[in-house]
Amino acid sequence: MNEVRQSSNSRRAKGAKGVSWGLALISALLGLSFFIPTNYYITRPGSAIELAPMIEVEGGKKDESGSFMLTTVRMGEANLAWYIYAQMSPDAELMQKELVVSQGESNEDFVRREQAVMDNSQKLAEAVAFRLAGYDVKVEKQGVWVMGTIDGLPAKKVLKIGDVITSVDGIPTPEAADLLAVLSKKKAGDSVEIAYIRDGQEAKTVITLVPLPDSKSVGIGVRPDNKQNIVIPKKVNIASQGIGGPSAGLMMTLEIYDQLETNTDLTKGYKIAGTGTISLDGTVGRIGGINHKVVAADKAGAEIFFAPQDTPGADSNYEEALATAKRIGTKMQIVPVKNVSDAVAYLQSQKQKTS
Repeated sequence: MNEVRQSSNSRRAKGAKGVSWGLALISALLGLSFFIPTNYYITRPGSAIELAPMIEVEGGKKDESGSFMLTTVRMGEANLAWYIYAQMSPDAELMQKELVVSQGESNEDFVRREQAVMDNSQKLAEAVAFRLAGYDVKVEKQGVWVMGTIDGLPAKKVLKIGDVITSVDGIPTPEAADLLAVLSKKKAGDSVEIAYIRDGQEAKTVITLVPLPDSKSVGIGVRPDNKQNIVIPKKVNIASQGIGGPSAGLMMTLEIYDQLETNTDLTKGYKIAGTGTISLDGTVGRIGGINHKVVAADKAGAEIFFAPQDTPGADSNYEEALATAKRIGTKMQIVPVKNVSDAVAYLQSQKQKTS
């Protein structure tokens, strides 16, 4: 009898040791998964941030009964642990690195590009808001903004993100279209003198043109945008440190406009979130990660969410936002906008919220 008990106890002891070793192995593998890289970035819901504390308009008012909020997406390099998490969570997505960071682009370059785009978005928001409020706004074309350089092409060695190309061979290039027009008259092997501005300092360099990938054209290998100097009649301070990209354009426009319109409260007491790029004519453009932004806005208690109605059909930002709202069961109203004037008209049509 004692021998049977001892044998049973021995089996239990061995079983317990087996479970302990199994748990230890699983823990070790989980720990290692945080150090194993993948070729993906992971995106998740970020936050909804009130804009009034971030934006100060000279002579403007800040007596909103509600609030305007920008929405963000959390993004980072996905290790194996995050990769596995993304396979199981409906609120996480994986993106291949090359879709986020251009080939040969460092993380520093990526951050610099995102900040440059945010700076441009702020200026456009100021211009649109002031024009909506009836002020004169001057727009001066400054040149071609370098938003990226292509790995393996000539510009990569001499130009940086944020540089502004002002001329090619002495011919002014106030816009990206002008740069393309000048280069279209050249052929591979031709050398051109590029004049540019970096950190306020003028400089020149000579670049030899090469055929562009997947194109019949020749070029220097930059991703261009238009750099503009926007002159508004009042000072605007925007404290957006740590937030990059162009997608807050619409919501910044609404906050600035509301501060300028001192006789009205555009919020009507509602918590209003949203997203979308802004163009000089007030057009609201498509953005990425709108599903994550809807989730972030809902968690922050937003009651209205503006979504770009960029294209008709199921692929539009608006339709994607609607689908996400339905999935999470939010009561938040999803409102489609093509132009900032659509958002203003919608808010003006709302009744004042009563507590």
